[in-house]
Amino acid sequence: MNASTRLGLFACVTLLALTLLAVPALAVDDPGDGTVVETVEEDSGRPAIADNPRDRLGLLLLTALVVAGGLALANGRRQLKGERPQASGEFRWR
Repeated sequence: MNASTRLGLFACVTLLALTLLAVPALAVDDPGDGTVVETVEEDSGRPAIADNPRDRLGLLLLTALVVAGGLALANGRRQLKGERPQASGEFRWR
């Protein structure tokens, strides 16, 4: 797989993921007169983590960022310790 194919595939997957995340956030009923529809129930006694769809999308993106960072750190640690069969544990320029 060459670089242009890989870049195109990455762009398509990123666009698909953003589309799948944005569609539920954009599907909110808008009354059209400028008033905001409250969807938080007052009976539960718990504060809502995210009050609106934009906050929920932000939380999803931050969660994905933290998970990806954790996976990258784990992979880097394995690479530098030489635990992977193709890794020697030494840094070299490519």
